[in-house]
Amino acid sequence: MKGVAVLLCLTALVLAPGAGADGFAQPASQLGLGVLSPSNGTRYLAAPAGQNTTLLAISTKGGQITNETSILGSYGIPQLTFNAPAGEGLSHDGRTLVLGDTQQLAYSHFLIYDARTFRMKNSVVLKGTFSYDALSPDASRLYLIQRPSATDYQHYVVRAYDLQANRLLPGRIADRTQKSWVMQGYAMTRTTSTDGRWVFTLYQNPGGYPFVHALDTVRGVARCIGLPWTSADQSGLQNVVLSLHGPRLAVRWRSGRGWLNVDLATWRVSPAGGGFPWLWLVFGLGVAGALLLLLRKIRRPKGTLLARAA
Repeated sequence: MKGVAVLLCLTALVLAPGAGADGFAQPASQLGLGVLSPSNGTRYLAAPAGQNTTLLAISTKGGQITNETSILGSYGIPQLTFNAPAGEGLSHDGRTLVLGDTQQLAYSHFLIYDARTFRMKNSVVLKGTFSYDALSPDASRLYLIQRPSATDYQHYVVRAYDLQANRLLPGRIADRTQKSWVMQGYAMTRTTSTDGRWVFTLYQNPGGYPFVHALDTVRGVARCIGLPWTSADQSGLQNVVLSLHGPRLAVRWRSGRGWLNVDLATWRVSPAGGGFPWLWLVFGLGVAGALLLLLRKIRRPKGTLLARAA
């Protein structure tokens, strides 16, 4: 058993999450890096077992399997973003784990597990193509990405599923301030607030502006923040990361260089560093002009003054 755990850990380190040629990450992945517990002490991994799945809890310290269970069918850890090193699907408190099916057929299946006991708490079956998007901090609401067809990975809507009432809530989760906004693109990277309430996802948007989708998983509302990007080639977004700093969302490059800041109170976007300091420039030019006038008066020849006096 210990040898199996070591083998699986090595496999997880070698295999990256699968991605299609169009840049869309698989909705759920087996092996890979799985998903880490909030304490980083346990890695949850879905491993293939023929046509079925083995769900594993592996200690990150010694590599031992601390829990496992067999699942009928092919399920995996939700894999949303293209360049994220690990999957998602674990609640903020680390007690609830969501698995998604890997087939994407006429129906979409999700399994809800107790992450500590591996007891299945719920199962969700929806007609159509759905994939995992987020989970509310108390794991009462599951957010899903619904795509119009199994082959159209660009256009989608965000839906909410009530796990307590076991029903898909009507309507879509959209930015009510921008009703004309069309949700499309590929998720590149994301970050989550420390309380697990807000989820910020950067989307590549071929043919349009890239944007950050800000989802409030408690209230079930969202905002879309368009980002200034002048090139038709958006592959450079693979080198962009998101991070939260109090009331500010930083959009920066992996090198650490800043790019943009988003004020989470007003949703306004500004260049990293606050933009060009025009006010200070005007103030500085005014001071410089006054000093030049003063120097000219001081350096004026005395003969000029005498001539004027005469």
